[in-house]
Amino acid sequence: MVNEEKVILMTKIAMYKESLGREDLEKGKYFQSDYVKLNCLKTIVSSTVLFVVFAAAYIYYNLADIVEKLTELDYVKVASSIVGGYAVVCIAFALFAWVLYTYRYMKAKPKLIKYNQNLKKLIEFYENEDGTRRSVKKKRRAN
Repeated sequence: MVNEEKVILMTKIAMYKESLGREDLEKGKYFQSDYVKLNCLKTIVSSTVLFVVFAAAYIYYNLADIVEKLTELDYVKVASSIVGGYAVVCIAFALFAWVLYTYRYMKAKPKLIKYNQNLKKLIEFYENEDGTRRSVKKKRRAN
């Protein structure tokens, strides 16, 4: 016979797993600090690539002016401004990523807890079914 509670529980689990659950379950594989650090590292790497692309585009666009002023440039000042700009960009993106991924993890955590509670209830349903079936089989064997 079909147990309505079990069917409802299985439906809730399946709906969650198919919609938001994929992303949340991926987050649940990590501790919060590991998840945030990993995504901050990804952000720093991508912001570095982005900075290099923009710097290369700027140099390419202003190549004529740069070549004209090549002998007049203060290379220490140029290098310090490039490194300073890079540091500002990386720190800004890393802080934004830290806030964003901490928020996302904290938002997913209650849903994961509820999902795990539903899975435990479902396991209990199956264990109770198996226990009643086993006890019925044992009674039949005893007779």
